[in-house]
Amino acid sequence: MKNSAQVLSHIVHQPQYKKLAQHQCINAIKTLLPPHLQTMVSFAYVKHKVLYFVLNHPGAKQEFDIIIASIKTPLKLYPPQKCQELDFDDIRAYVSHKPVSKESELTIETVPFYEERAAGEFNNPVKNEKLHNIIEKIRASIHDHQN
Repeated sequence: MKNSAQVLSHIVHQPQYKKLAQHQCINAIKTLLPPHLQTMVSFAYVKHKVLYFVLNHPGAKQEFDIIIASIKTPLKLYPPQKCQELDFDDIRAYVSHKPVSKESELTIETVPFYEERAAGEFNNPVKNEKLHNIIEKIRASIHDHQN
């Protein structure tokens, strides 16, 4: 019986799952970076045979540019096992100043619902007919919300 790692390995090598293989390769290359730089990588992608790393801080880009020169040559000579099929000629980085949206940050404004605590049992001593009718409508609304 195959375990999950073997099944995933088989699936990744199929052409329709090329993006999954690409994602695994990018993660393998990302692990070659220092840990503090790994945390500053927002995401990465391949476009026109160039691997782009999107960083979230300008200081990280400076450090990335210094480190990447020493990583490019060995990476081309001895790519990670997961990157045998991914073809890219260059590695670049840029800084994105857009915050990454998270589902937890998305808030939907709704009208709060409160249970009616009033019973609608009060006197209506108002003599003005308009005001008396308004108060009676409020009383009816309270009775409707309690049921």
